[in-house]
Amino acid sequence: PQGHPMVGLMELDVTDALVAIGKLREQGVRVTVFAFVIRCIAQAISEHPQLNLVRHGKRLVAFDDVDIAVPVEVSTPDGNFPRQVVLRRAQDCTPQELSAKLDAARSRHRETGAASEEDRFAHRLERVLRWIPRILRIAAVRWLLRSAFRIKARGGTTLVTSVGKFAAIPGYSFTFTTGPRAASFVVGGAVDKPWVHEGALALRSIVSVSLIVDHDLVDGAPVARFATRLQALIESAEGLVPKEIAASSEAAEALATRTNVRVAGA
Repeated sequence: PQGHPMVGLMELDVTDALVAIGKLREQGVRVTVFAFVIRCIAQAISEHPQLNLVRHGKRLVAFDDVDIAVPVEVSTPDGNFPRQVVLRRAQDCTPQELSAKLDAARSRHRETGAASEEDRFAHRLERVLRWIPRILRIAAVRWLLRSAFRIKARGGTTLVTSVGKFAAIPGYSFTFTTGPRAASFVVGGAVDKPWVHEGALALRSIVSVSLIVDHDLVDGAPVARFATRLQALIESAEGLVPKEIAASSEAAEALATRTNVRVAGA
């Protein structure tokens, strides 16, 4: 079923996140903005499970694990094509771990021809369906989509894709349907824009995120609360700075404010 899609177009300030990512890269840590945004989406969904619903026939199933399907572009003799990877329990992963998993999927494709087990299954299914009559192909796909547990096993509980690495230009992209899942996301590129930050106009790095939800599955209020939480996670660079370091920095700044003394390294 197509459902009734509701689209939210968000602009989020990733300036602080880019600074933190730059510092991590100077230390030899591999992490991308896309992986960071995936991590924030997964955490926000885990806190707002209404967006982690999957259709199960005429019923709905709410999963605890946020398994995010990501199309990963790989090189083949026939050109570049997307291959599906599912990041399991993404809410428990760091941006660094998610980056490593995406890199591993590309390496796996170069070595074995399949980016993931889900990718291998999809290609096997495609080869089988190609040789059976159309009516049987439709019946097989409907059977696969009838179970929320089969959908989760083969395609995760939500979809996050990116167009930002191909064109860092202002604008949005979005899908027309979420399919059997409650939500999907399209992440754009980070572009510099005039932005009001802490009461003053400044040039900031802004990323566009399109949120597409099936309004038959999710009401508007939970979506609004989710979007607010996602904005807070992304704009605070959540997960890029170790919590103990962030807490130490906040304590030092508070002490400096009370005593009018600048604390070195804070």
